Amino acid sequence: MTVDPKGLLSDLTAMRERARADRRGYWLPFLLFGLITLGATPFYAPKYCVPNGQDPQLVEPRLCSWSSADQPWLYHWLHPTGQLMGPVFNVHQPGVAADIYWIIALLCGCLAVVQWYRWRAAQVGVETPTRVYAQVTIFMLLLQLIGVPVLSELFFGRVGWQIALPVTVAVIVAATWRVRKVGFTLAVLALFGLAHFVTFYPYGPMLVLATSLVGLAFLERSTVCTVTVAVFAATVLFVNEAGRFGFYWPQAVEQFASTVLPASVLLVGGIIGSVRREAAQ
Repeated sequence: MTVDPKGLLSDLTAMRERARADRRGYWLPFLLFGLITLGATPFYAPKYCVPNGQDPQLVEPRLCSWSSADQPWLYHWLHPTGQLMGPVFNVHQPGVAADIYWIIALLCGCLAVVQWYRWRAAQVGVETPTRVYAQVTIFMLLLQLIGVPVLSELFFGRVGWQIALPVTVAVIVAATWRVRKVGFTLAVLALFGLAHFVTFYPYGPMLVLATSLVGLAFLERSTVCTVTVAVFAATVLFVNEAGRFGFYWPQAVEQFASTVLPASVLLVGGIIGSVRREAAQ
């Protein structure tokens, strides 16, 4: 009895594709984080005030004045260099409530995603390793909570960025170069740099989410997943940087557009992934 090598190879390829499709579960994390992004909308609502001594019935309310001196210590800890204000984000008024929401939501979302993939592995018999995704998410959160504030207070704020930046880069390279591959060192440097942007962009926490989803796309190896994450990351950059290029949302919709737009990308990607999963069964 002879075995056709080509047929055997085709069968093995089909089995691998089937196993890869069975372990994919990115659609649920996309739906979850899409809803989490939508849930952040109220924390970016502009606050309107009426000047003292004016009749609210006769005077049109204007955006309330904002001062970092009125913010609690946690705001200054999480934003050691402040947040972008002025003409770029003309209605955004920084506050610590949005930071607390994102930190709790991203941490709980990370734990939920890990449990989801473990449960799915028990159901289909094929497991998607979530170690890289969890490590990237936790690392970014720790940088935001501890790394950037400590470095800013104890190092950058004392010796200046001209000295502190190259020293920090050199220390990271020395600590990671011999332990891992060059790609690992570059990834750590990129995460450190990105964590700094998180602290002063008003929608910076979305950068943490985008980074963690890049790790998820790396694990899933799915075209739909990769494209969705790429579009989401581009949308997050657009939301944070649009004003620099002369694009401004109308004040009436800016609060909603800046969260609904990236959330819609994740929700659409999650729906497409769910439909594809049902069609494959």
